[in-house]
Amino acid sequence: MRPPSTAELARRYHVSKTAVLGLLTRHGVPRRFQSMTATDIDRAERLYRAGHSLASCAKLTGFPATSINRALNKRGTPMRPAGRPSNRTQ
Repeated sequence: MRPPSTAELARRYHVSKTAVLGLLTRHGVPRRFQSMTATDIDRAERLYRAGHSLASCAKLTGFPATSINRALNKRGTPMRPAGRPSNRTQ
């Protein structure tokens, strides 16, 4: 069983994520943040180029859409305008 996320703790105790993160930091609890590896970025790029949205890529990879967007921009992947439908086939 995995520990709850900061968002889950914030909802459970009716406090902000910032408050949860502050408490965790003060008590020396390590963060779970994991950077995207080259393999993770390759997979996200394949999904995005196949027509998935950044939100869809996020759901399929488990990484935030903002992290995927940043990684693909850094890599030089051509990005579609936001909100534009893709040509992806179901």
